[in-house]
Amino acid sequence: MAVVFGTVAAQQSGEGPVRKAFAAADANADGAMDVNEFVANTIYLFKEMDKDRDGYLSMQEWSIDKSGDAVNRFLLVDRNGDGRISIGEAVADKMIQFFEADSNRDGVITVDELLRYERGVRTASAGK
Repeated sequence: MAVVFGTVAAQQSGEGPVRKAFAAADANADGAMDVNEFVANTIYLFKEMDKDRDGYLSMQEWSIDKSGDAVNRFLLVDRNGDGRISIGEAVADKMIQFFEADSNRDGVITVDELLRYERGVRTASAGK
């Protein structure tokens, strides 16, 4: 498991799973994740989730959680509306999230920035 918003790490409650996922994605173990680490992790997770190895994520592969939030998130990431998520769509979505999470705009995210971002996403989702 690693850091990809909308997956198991982000959906589980508590900081432990997010901290563990962050540490796994922080390739050089410096306590901060730069864009290269973040994109590499996104690609790695995409390949792990692509169970049928067709180069796309179906709704079934996208999430074990079939709640409305998971469906809505899938539809947002599927920018061309073809009913599947390409690696380009996944990376584009994660790039947006990276820069949203980088609250001090220093070009890297720390686990604390990630946790604040995750709390904000959950709070916003709960308010809908």
